[in-house]
Parts: sequence; structure tokens; C-alpha cells
Amino acid sequence: MANRKKPHNWERVEAGDIISFKYKSKSTGKSETHTILVLNPSLTVKGQKKITIQLIGVKLEESNKIQLEITQKQIQIFEQIGKFSILDEENNLYRLNINKNMIQNDIKGIKPRAYDLLSKGLGVSGQYRTYDYYKARKSSVFLEPIRLFTQLEEELDNKPKQPKKPKQPKKGGQLEKKERVLGEIKEVEKLKQPKNTQKERDIDKFIDDALNNITNKLNKG
Repeated sequence: MANRKKPHNWERVEAGDIISFKYKSKSTGKSETHTILVLNPSLTVKGQKKITIQLIGVKLEESNKIQLEITQKQIQIFEQIGKFSILDEENNLYRLNINKNMIQNDIKGIKPRAYDLLSKGLGVSGQYRTYDYYKARKSSVFLEPIRLFTQLEEELDNKPKQPKKPKQPKKGGQLEKKERVLGEIKEVEKLKQPKNTQKERDIDKFIDDALNNITNKLNKG
């Protein structure tokens, strides 16, 4: 597969994106390429002395070295808060479409409840990383290809489906015919009321004959 990264824009980074960027490590002083699944694109954190804007995510790779294998088990953990999906299958680009009820807003990212669910997976919680947002955005940002150690259900669901059998036309429009006849019966029954005089009884008999005639039509249909 091509495995080509796609240029992205920091202003468009959202929770669920899988991005890469260069970031200088405090411990080594070296700039490494970090690949993370974004949880909080730009979260304001108030400290004792200052307020910082942080980019928070799950670290998947560092300089193309895998830090967290995306297995079926890990995907099940991620999918407690959303749906892991394909952006570009040819280039191995994926994202986690996070459920709206797990998102604070587009800038802040996921809610604490989402962290609680993700923390059930020790592999995931062990890879939480926090970056200074403004230092991170000094680098270009990309949608980064990653390797999956499983197959997404979404891929399995894309098998060609058998076409549905065409519905057979109703013979002679029997259903429509019966509905029409039943409607005629209801109209006749509305007219039929108890009668006292001979003339009224004659009319009643006429209605009965008409009703029997309509019933016979229904039975024959």
C-alpha cells in the first residue's frame, strides 16, 4: 500500500483525528515525529502559576516506531466512545468518529467520561500524552497512516450484497379489488337502519340484496 500522509491544518484538527507532527522532547532535546489519536485538540488548563493550552492524545507511534499496536482489543476500547473508521484505505488513513455525547465541543475535545471508558484499556491509558499546543503547531501537521493488526468490521461489511428479488406483481390487482369491495360494503352498512313501514322494509330488502351481491363479488375475487 502507498501509505502516504495527507497534509492537514491545525485549525481543522478534531478529536478522533490521527495526526503526526514534530515535537522536541524535554528529556532528549531532540525533535521526533509523534503520531497520536487526538482526544483534546486545544484544552485550556489552569495551573497554579499559569494557564496553558494543551494538545492531548493517545500516542500511537514515534518516528515510525509503533508505541501502541492497534489490535481488535484496542479498537473495542476505542469504540466505547465512537466508531473506528477508514478515511483512505489505500493509504491506511483512519480516524475515530467520536460520539457527540462524548464531546465537550470541537476545541476542547472529549469529556472526562470518555477518559474513564478509555482507561479500562491499560495499553491505551498508558499512552496518554500531553503537548504544549503552541509548540506543537510550530510544526506542519499531517493525517498519518498507521498499521492495524486486525481487520475492521467496516471492511468486512463491504462485501457485495446479493440483489433483492423483484416483487411479483399482484395478479389482477386482487388486494386493491378487495379493498374497494370492502369499502362498498361499509358504505351500504351505513345506509342500513331499522325500518318500520312497508316501504322502508322494501328499501331495506333492496339494500340487503345489494349487500349480498357485493359479498359475492368479494368471495369470487
